[in-house]
Amino acid sequence: MSPSIQRTALLLLATSAALSARAQNEDAPEPLGIRFRLAGRVQFNLKASFTDTQVPLSGAAGQFADGYVLLGSNTSTSTNAGAVSANPGSATWNWGYQRADQVAGNELTLTRFDQVPRVGTLDGSGGSTAYGGELWAMYELYSFRSFKKRTGHWGVEAGYGFTAFDASASSTVSGTATRRQSVYSLGGIVPPSAGYQGGYFGPVPGGPVAPVVDFDPVRSSAVQAVGINSLNAAVSTDLHTAKFGPWVELPVTDRLTVGLGAGFCTIYAQADLRFSESTTFTGNPAEFGVATQNLTVSASRADWRSGLYARALVDFAITPSWSVFAGGDIQSNS
Repeated sequence: MSPSIQRTALLLLATSAALSARAQNEDAPEPLGIRFRLAGRVQFNLKASFTDTQVPLSGAAGQFADGYVLLGSNTSTSTNAGAVSANPGSATWNWGYQRADQVAGNELTLTRFDQVPRVGTLDGSGGSTAYGGELWAMYELYSFRSFKKRTGHWGVEAGYGFTAFDASASSTVSGTATRRQSVYSLGGIVPPSAGYQGGYFGPVPGGPVAPVVDFDPVRSSAVQAVGINSLNAAVSTDLHTAKFGPWVELPVTDRLTVGLGAGFCTIYAQADLRFSESTTFTGNPAEFGVATQNLTVSASRADWRSGLYARALVDFAITPSWSVFAGGDIQSNS
């Protein structure tokens, strides 16, 4: 072989090898590995409500705020049209009371307050928008050719976000409250100490004798007064959010990329609650002294909630290593 033909063959071989290597690189682009995103965070539609969870006293006869006198297994009763009622003069060992001052001589006084006004549920204000930050770590698992042979990427991502959230609410309501009071005869017994609670079945066999009282009150009364209930509540919450799921990036131009992601998320909330409540009465205030209150409470609580998220962003590359982006996500935590 002549030197000129040999040089031409080597040149063609080198050119073929270079074209082959280039084709392989184009078919399988190198993955980018791990990348990080740091961003400010604005959250919308955050809501808080404050609810009075106090359970109203049962309206059943014999139920009071400071005790009870109810049917016992020893109470003489009659049944009329399916309704059971105590016979006149019956006694019961199913009774109890709370304070020593309820006993005077041979009588026990029990009291309840009905229709006392309460604010109920309030929607918090001032916290629908909250600000914070987030950090994402994204690991590329695979690269592929997409629109106009530009390189797309997909992989898995993990993110952490922090947001501070505050809300407050206040309200005042008024209404007519009723104090109902019944006086029962102790029948000459020495009552047990304050805090006594008798049961339906009375004494345990072989145990101490259960004291009994008359089932029907000696007398009852009812007085009314205008009540005013005021509530001021505030909550400060730190929200820590963690997310994990798959992601994909699709290039639109050489610099502009659209990214999508979705997956599992969990939120950890640390909340500080403060509220003050007052209930006052005008007209017969002495009779409603027990129901008058001024209460201030501070409490802290932390809790987890799991859920799902979906996000979308637009990324603009400034250099091969740095870019700026903007996007949004939606998440639901039950």
